[in-house]
Amino acid sequence: MLTFDKLQPGDNLGTNVQYFNDATAEHGCELFPAEKELLPDLPPSMISAITMRAFLATVQPRPKGNIHGTQKFEVHKLPQIGDEIITTAYCREKETRKKNNWVYFETKSHDQNGNILFTGSMGIIWGG
Repeated sequence: MLTFDKLQPGDNLGTNVQYFNDATAEHGCELFPAEKELLPDLPPSMISAITMRAFLATVQPRPKGNIHGTQKFEVHKLPQIGDEIITTAYCREKETRKKNNWVYFETKSHDQNGNILFTGSMGIIWGG
């Protein structure tokens, strides 16, 4: 279990690979049909879903009771259909504020050629 005490700044928490293919694009565009015109580039609205899937797959086992508090992204390059999106999650810092344990994570997503796609950060009130 990744408790607050076990998480340490600088920890590499794992890497997740997702494929941006026709099926992924179609599924994402079901939610935001107007973004279909952005293809073959990844519609920016899909960045959060990709990052959260990677986070949920790599940062585990997690305690119950976590609350997602903040999230932001910086886009360097959008992947295109056919690209792999390789995301690594890191523990950036942690603190106790107003009796809540906050953990701040960083994600870095690259394509199969090592090109940086997007980076992200999120703050979570950690349940354990």
